[in-house]
Amino acid sequence: MVKLTERLTHLLAWIAGGTVLLMMLHVMADVIGKYVFNAPLPGTAEVVAAYYMIGCVFLPLAWVEASGGSIVVEVIYEKCPVAMQGLMLKAADLISAIYYAILGWFSWGVAMRAFRVGETVDGIWRITTWPAKFMLPLGFAIAVVVILLRLFFGARGRVHTNSQALDI
Repeated sequence: MVKLTERLTHLLAWIAGGTVLLMMLHVMADVIGKYVFNAPLPGTAEVVAAYYMIGCVFLPLAWVEASGGSIVVEVIYEKCPVAMQGLMLKAADLISAIYYAILGWFSWGVAMRAFRVGETVDGIWRITTWPAKFMLPLGFAIAVVVILLRLFFGARGRVHTNSQALDI
């Protein structure tokens, strides 16, 4: 289970990185088209908002959780005894898992409604947006799995991200 989650976490992080790259290329092509050829790419803003932004924010949530990349405020934590720190970490993980699960649950309902009605955004072109809605519950669900593995299995349940090479 840990290995599968680890592979899925890495895959989603790579896809998220790909969405950032695609967004950069798409926006660059739109700007060049607009200012050099006086012909911007139609639907760029809609595609960026409906696909790229959602992909680069929600798909790597599990990787962020696994790598310890979440925002942490340690004002009280550092002043507590080690045993209390462990308890605080477990409580924070449990609260995060519940929070992600609730967000995932609600975003699943939104995604299913969008799917049922065939949600689109109208601009110069009609852009189908319902597939992107499923990125939210997917990202939240894998993040919950990463946290639960860490909570229930401790060090054996850790999903490795190879982020140690990125530490400065």
